[in-house]
Amino acid sequence: MATSIWVTNARNLIKSALGFGWSISAWEKNNKVITKIVYRYPSGQRNSVLVDIKWTANNNTKIINLVTDLSELMRERNVDLAKAYELISGGKVSNNGKHEINWQALTDEFLNEERGNRRETTKKDLRKRLDRTLQALSVKPIPRNSEQLFKNYANLFFDRSMPKGGVGRKRNMGDLRAFLNWCVLERKYLGVEWLPLTSKQYSKYVGAVPKGRKKRTARQPISTADIEMLLEALKRENKHGLRAICVLSAVYGIRISEIANMEIKDGKVKITTLKQNVKTMLEEPHTRIVEPLNLPNLPLEGEKIIADLESKKLKFPDVINRAIAKSDDEKGYKLIGEVFGKTLNRFWFWKELKTKNPDYVPYGFRHSFAWRASMETNPAIPYRVLADLMGHDLQTHLQYYGAWSNNVENKKRMEEANKNIMGHISKLALA
Repeated sequence: MATSIWVTNARNLIKSALGFGWSISAWEKNNKVITKIVYRYPSGQRNSVLVDIKWTANNNTKIINLVTDLSELMRERNVDLAKAYELISGGKVSNNGKHEINWQALTDEFLNEERGNRRETTKKDLRKRLDRTLQALSVKPIPRNSEQLFKNYANLFFDRSMPKGGVGRKRNMGDLRAFLNWCVLERKYLGVEWLPLTSKQYSKYVGAVPKGRKKRTARQPISTADIEMLLEALKRENKHGLRAICVLSAVYGIRISEIANMEIKDGKVKITTLKQNVKTMLEEPHTRIVEPLNLPNLPLEGEKIIADLESKKLKFPDVINRAIAKSDDEKGYKLIGEVFGKTLNRFWFWKELKTKNPDYVPYGFRHSFAWRASMETNPAIPYRVLADLMGHDLQTHLQYYGAWSNNVENKKRMEEANKNIMGHISKLALA
């Protein structure tokens, strides 16, 4: 069968523009005749793709333009024919001759496919950083490489709310680097000019903690008086389930999420360490018995809450129970703490405490347990005992739960120590 004139002309135009190696032909698929494009490498190897363009004279120009775009994209990105067609057909780049990157398509695929198995809370944070990336790509000077993208990102979002050397900047830069690595190295959607900066290069954007400032700010425990007043306010408002969780964390020192697998029998509380992050996912579950460290004006409140939970007289709020039902070893248990935090943040008295103490956070109840045990209990409970009761090692306890203090507390403790010294001297003088 003689070759159509339009086919001969199209092949000649492609050969004239791109040289040897390219060919086009008809291919029947699903009772349709579509276009097959083949590229033959100098080594003799061949690469082919089937494109959804009908093999007709009316599509002559469309076929020639597509072959031209594929050739240029293969050269620019150093990819094979199949990858070049994937970029164009998948909307990752425009096929208007400019090969502009469709950043929205890339970020959507990275979030939904590459990171699709992450927890919703993790994906929410990632989506926020990818949206910031899109903003950084749209401001002048428009980035043409990763260096300019990192610079735009830092100029837009690294301010006082994200201090130098802080974890916020590191996480933002880390997600941006992961996204670009995926685009360039794994998927080959982008050229090498988009390879992310090295750790040393992007450190100038992350910055360093100013000299003399603590690199890690220890979490402030909620004061004993504030806890007691909060518990009273929750009781008056009939928020008994929410109040119970506050007591469990403040009096027993448990993590909020650990209420999910808490076992109560004959007044004894057994806690199983839950899998919440990459580190604990690989560890064997650890079970421990916890003991109450009651509040001065609520001396048996811990035991009372446990008795009411065991007898089913007391239940957690429905919103917390729903979060528990959605949590497991595969999905993690972070959701429970997040829902508790949101619920507590809506309570009026907690809002008042936060106004006076901006550093208070819902997780601070557990820190208050550690604080009272070592600073307000006489004799103080040894750190190694506290670490075991709270379900972590001694180093973790000292780093995160034994580090907080301030000038007021420092002065108070030194005055008490000096008072004791003077009392001891007086006793010696009278002896």
